Amino acid sequence: MQRWFLKILTSIALALFLATPALKAQISTHRLKQADSLFTSKRYTQSLDFYRDILGQHEYTPAMLLKMAYIEEGLQQTGPALYYLSLYYQVTKEPEALEKMDELAAKYRLEGYARADSDWFLNLYYDQHFRISILTGAFLIFILSITAYTKRKKQPIVAPLVLFGLFTIVLLVHLNLGVEKSSAIVAQSQTYLMNGPSAGASVVGVIDGGHKVTIVGKKDVWVEIEWHGSPAYIKEKDLLPLVL
Repeated sequence: MQRWFLKILTSIALALFLATPALKAQISTHRLKQADSLFTSKRYTQSLDFYRDILGQHEYTPAMLLKMAYIEEGLQQTGPALYYLSLYYQVTKEPEALEKMDELAAKYRLEGYARADSDWFLNLYYDQHFRISILTGAFLIFILSITAYTKRKKQPIVAPLVLFGLFTIVLLVHLNLGVEKSSAIVAQSQTYLMNGPSAGASVVGVIDGGHKVTIVGKKDVWVEIEWHGSPAYIKEKDLLPLVL
């Protein structure tokens, strides 16, 4: 019975591990063809309007995001260009996208794009967060079943219970601390940073579009961010959250 249960549990865990959240790329074929046709005919601003409408419906394809970045760069809109490049990288994980972002960040002296050696591991961990949760939960169920079976056979259950407790702690820490911080791209130049969530607060600085910032919180129309290691506030409309 133990072997049978392990086999079934392993099959379920494997299926869940291989199942990834569906990519939101199921979009209106007609609208996308219209936008792509305009892009091919070099009517870039018109195609960008179509692409924005599609993305506004939370629909996209990787190629669409890359084309949007290309158009925005051609229009010298660095903030939006980096925004769409960042979204493209979220979907594809292509290193060429990172190289392009680094190039633009260096050219315009933008902050928030430096990466530490540990970033690769952290990004991998965040990408696999759902799968790790499922596998850990499946293993907990397996340990609990083994504990019940051992108890029924009137054998010592201390070791399975200790193992169950340890993995429960690991799962709780994973679920509570394994959430990636939200980031955003500053949308445009001449964006004001304030030292408080108010138009009457003191100005911390005026920055260009394209900087990548970490979001800490939100109050009304103001978003709290980290800037040079200190809190600062920026209007919500001046940020492009990196969320698909």
